Amino acid sequence: MKKYIFFIIFCCFSISLLGQQIETDSITLKELNEVIVIGTKTEINETQPKILASIDQFLDESPKIDLVKRGAYAWEPLINGMSTERTIITIDGMRIFGACTDKMDPITSYVEVSNLAEAKLNSGQQGSSDGNTIGGSLDLKRKQNNFNSRGFKYALHSGFETNNSQKIIGTELNYSRSKFYIDTNFMLRNADNYKAGDNQEVLFSQFKKLNTSFTTGYLITKNQFIEGSLIYDKATNVGYPALPMDVSLAEAVITSLKYHFQFENSVFNQWETKVYFNSITHIMDDTKRPFVPIHMDMPGWSDTYGFYSKIDGQFKKHHFKINLNSFYNKSVAEMTMYPSNPNENLMFMYTWPDVRTFLMGCR
Repeated sequence: MKKYIFFIIFCCFSISLLGQQIETDSITLKELNEVIVIGTKTEINETQPKILASIDQFLDESPKIDLVKRGAYAWEPLINGMSTERTIITIDGMRIFGACTDKMDPITSYVEVSNLAEAKLNSGQQGSSDGNTIGGSLDLKRKQNNFNSRGFKYALHSGFETNNSQKIIGTELNYSRSKFYIDTNFMLRNADNYKAGDNQEVLFSQFKKLNTSFTTGYLITKNQFIEGSLIYDKATNVGYPALPMDVSLAEAVITSLKYHFQFENSVFNQWETKVYFNSITHIMDDTKRPFVPIHMDMPGWSDTYGFYSKIDGQFKKHHFKINLNSFYNKSVAEMTMYPSNPNENLMFMYTWPDVRTFLMGCR
């Protein structure tokens, strides 16, 4: 009986035994409301394995972009596997339409990596902020200087590629003050036919390309400025091994004027308005191809006028952006066939018979 009473009393008491020693953390938890990181973003051309790589090689690294390669130049980008009719490709927010019915002049061919700050890629309806799209959007943002007192900054680029004997030379010359800046960029590429394995020459893969851009800005007040820009791109003697025709001329002139306003102590953050114009000329011919039954020329022209006005802000925990944009495009393309028999008449047709497109939307 005493054993049971002792067992019941023993169960009513408990002793806590610790296997490890608990140490008090000397670092107290502090919540940070805002963290500001000050630094200079690394330029895209400095992060590439090849500093003088083309824009096509840069975009080829993205898993969301596929490229249709008909030659060594001007690859056609497909965003998420969608054709260019279902996606939007812009340069600094500007809508540009090619002048080739066979898509041999993609918008990406008018920008160089040395002058590229960011390639903003949006999938699906995320790209609708730049316009009507199904597959997404790609906006190529060029480098923009800041208002500071650094004065002159210049650089010289040169390179050589052995596979196609491509000669590359480029320059940058920038000047900035507290209320004014000017950026210039020049790039020239000249390539011969590509040589594949076993030194086998791929005929009609040569090209010559010149690209130059000019941007200038003026600070009106501390929170508003205006900016003007110009891009001139010209490619000649562009060969396409995958096609029976080459391109004798692909020329683009892209201009814009932008106004930017920065709000203070407001639900709005910034307001940006831009008007722009671009003109594209593209001429395809087969005069340098041997054994052509019927010689054919395919020139095309495209002119686009447009504007956009964007404003964004924040109300409590809600972020918003409003974009009013519009463009007007005029495209003309034709085809002329020259029979081998001089007694036969020329054959002519319009492939784009003065096609005009107007769009205005707010999103």
